[in-house]
Amino acid sequence: MRFPLISSLTLSLAVAGLPVLALAKDDAFAGIKEAAKAQASNKMAEKFNLPSAAPAGAKVYIISPANDATVTSPVTVVFGLSGMGIAPAGTQIEATGHHHLLIDDPTVDFALPLPTSEQVVHFGKGQTETTLKLKPGKHTLQLVLGDWKHQAFNPTLASDKITITVK
Repeated sequence: MRFPLISSLTLSLAVAGLPVLALAKDDAFAGIKEAAKAQASNKMAEKFNLPSAAPAGAKVYIISPANDATVTSPVTVVFGLSGMGIAPAGTQIEATGHHHLLIDDPTVDFALPLPTSEQVVHFGKGQTETTLKLKPGKHTLQLVLGDWKHQAFNPTLASDKITITVK
């Protein structure tokens, strides 16, 4: 049986095009599948309070005031971070987080999202400094870097605790 040239060419292109169309279809769904996996992973991380991994060598620190400084209120506290980036809370990007400032040594469970209180101040917009009104006397300050869900990283990224005296 003889096929006209047009029909043979059409059949050849159709057969040759099937894997290409299937591949294009798989590629179209690949992004959707990856997004669904990421969303499911995020939900599980939230549900089970799974901490984000901290990159090796990352450090959080207080630039100023210096430890044992005597200051006046309001006090400007400048935050430092190396080996990672800053992103607003709720933004899940690898190796990024946002600052939390612990004032006067509150009890905090780092296995859970950090609470918000007068002693645990969140900087969820990605701020890198703050001004605090503190009463006269001795105070401790410590930074903790939180992930997209306000949870401390694993291992915990916390600055050295500093003590300041407010006149």
